[in-house]
Parts: sequence; structure tokens; C-alpha cells
Amino acid sequence: MMNDNTALSPRQRLDNSRQAIVRQMGHDTATAVEHGGSPDEIDASASTWSLVKQTAMSWWQTHPASLALDFAQPRMQRFAQEQPVKLLAISAGLGAAAMFLRPWRLISLTGLVFAALKSSEVAGLASSLLASGTRNDRFR
Repeated sequence: MMNDNTALSPRQRLDNSRQAIVRQMGHDTATAVEHGGSPDEIDASASTWSLVKQTAMSWWQTHPASLALDFAQPRMQRFAQEQPVKLLAISAGLGAAAMFLRPWRLISLTGLVFAALKSSEVAGLASSLLASGTRNDRFR
């Protein structure tokens, strides 16, 4: 009795066995593999997304606004629990002031981009991204 795998090329047999392994493991990538994506492509996109998330988290942890948010968050939560109507009124007032003053018209978008690129944090972010990329097997 002949096996169906004998008529398949080695690449097709490899793809079939990968699909079976992924299905057996119960991963979400099984449906993507069945619809034509190879596991290598799926792993590459997953590792790229995790690299982007890791780099963004690293950047946010060193950002001064993160420290300010960590400091203000417990106080704001307590204020919101004690005086929710006052917090809502302050938020509405700040929103109305922003719409009236239109601060986005004072500084151009290109000016903000150039200011961000000149900061040392962007250099740190880029070096962090490159360092993470060299550890990633996909870039070797």
C-alpha cells in the first residue's frame, strides 16, 4: 500500500509536518499556516511585533512622563474616588480650553518631529532597537 507522502516533494512533506505539529500544539498560528502562510513567516512577524513592543516599553520606562505618571496616578485615583464630579468638571474645562486655544497651531508638526529626533532619547531608542535586533535570530 502506497503512502500519500511519497508523491509529495520534501518541502511539501516538511510543510505538512509543521502544520500537524502546530495543530497538535493548539497554537493560533495553525489557521494561518493552513491558509498558506509558512510557520517561519508567522514566527518572524510575531518576533518583529514582540521586538517593537519590547523597544517601546524600554523607551517608555526611561521617559520623564512615565515617572510623572507613576507619581500622579495614585493621587488622581484617590481624587477621582473622592470627588468624581469635580474631576469631570476639570476635565471638561481643560478640553474646552484646548479647543478654544488650539495649541496644535502654535507648533508645527515638522518642528515637533525635528525636536524629537534631536533628543538623546531617540538615539537611545535606536540603539536599544539595534541591540535587540542583533539578539534576534531572524536578523542573523
